[in-house]
Amino acid sequence: MGEGQAMKIPCKGYVSRLRVGLERLSPVALLIPFLLACDPFAKPESLMDEYVKRLGRVLEIEPTLSAIPVAPEFPRMRERVRDIPQINVSMLDFLGLYGCELQHVVGQRNSTLGRVMHPTTRLDYEVRFIRAAEECIPELDRDSLKQRLAEVVSIKRDTLGDIAWNAFWGSREIEAVFTRSRGAMPVRGDPNAVSQAASDLQFVDALLQRVLAGELTVELGGLDPVYQGWHRQPVAGQLIQSAILLTTRLEDAASLLEARLGETPLCERPIRTRRAETMQSMFLSVFAGEVQPYLADVQRARFALIPAITSLAMLGGDARSAHFDAYVAEALSQRAETGLWHRFDRAVARHTQAWQALLEQCGMRPGMG
Repeated sequence: MGEGQAMKIPCKGYVSRLRVGLERLSPVALLIPFLLACDPFAKPESLMDEYVKRLGRVLEIEPTLSAIPVAPEFPRMRERVRDIPQINVSMLDFLGLYGCELQHVVGQRNSTLGRVMHPTTRLDYEVRFIRAAEECIPELDRDSLKQRLAEVVSIKRDTLGDIAWNAFWGSREIEAVFTRSRGAMPVRGDPNAVSQAASDLQFVDALLQRVLAGELTVELGGLDPVYQGWHRQPVAGQLIQSAILLTTRLEDAASLLEARLGETPLCERPIRTRRAETMQSMFLSVFAGEVQPYLADVQRARFALIPAITSLAMLGGDARSAHFDAYVAEALSQRAETGLWHRFDRAVARHTQAWQALLEQCGMRPGMG
């Protein structure tokens, strides 16, 4: 098998040596994890490492595997949650609400359970409070209570943006979406996981935007199953780590290609050397066959997830912490020149241009005769 061909299981000899021990332990099922471990293209880190190593061997240049930078840390709860002013309703005012639905709403808030509300439950409470209060005001007899309640409604409407923000960014569930503990996106992963996560994020964004637009009759109960599902969807954290991995290794590969371009041409057209044929074979089997599909998966996830997440990062005005803004600029923004996605795009472009230049030396650039 030539250097350019992608060998899926390069450790066949080890399997035969371990066969006796494995047969004693269990049936063939125990072989499966071992065989997968032998496939360098089965995991994103080994896939990209193997690509750079094979490229170095084909070009006869010692490759350098740069250290993979650590993904930026998702802001902690205290850096995400916005303070909401507390409004106390006196017992006298509470009793004065008799006959209004608002009295039941306030009673729920003052219960033991109400004091430890989930951020989405808090948003639902505030929406119901405003709606019930505005219906209650015309029914009250005391002018002082009417005025007090109108003031409370005004304050709550002013803080609704911050409460909607907390409903998303102040939840514990969102930490699971951005966790760094699950590594990069898997190779040949389930595309439905990304599409479902994107759909969920768009649903939450649309719902919260409707609330902020003044649509206080919106049903917020649909948020519960979405948030529960986020414990199984570490998609944002995995996407960010995949982008960092790809950026680093594509830069490593581009450095090798550019170094080769600075030497004597690989071949002089129309003659194609055996070395050039080997290089093209490696390009087709390893880069086009293994790396490119993973790169495409990451790009699809990026364009599915990032717009909804950045829209949610703009909720309720610009009262964000400096740490949160820094995280958005580094990990989420597609415009910030110092951000991850700008570096990612530059690395992809540099890598592509280097390959095109090298293949063109031998008339092997895609689309050339």
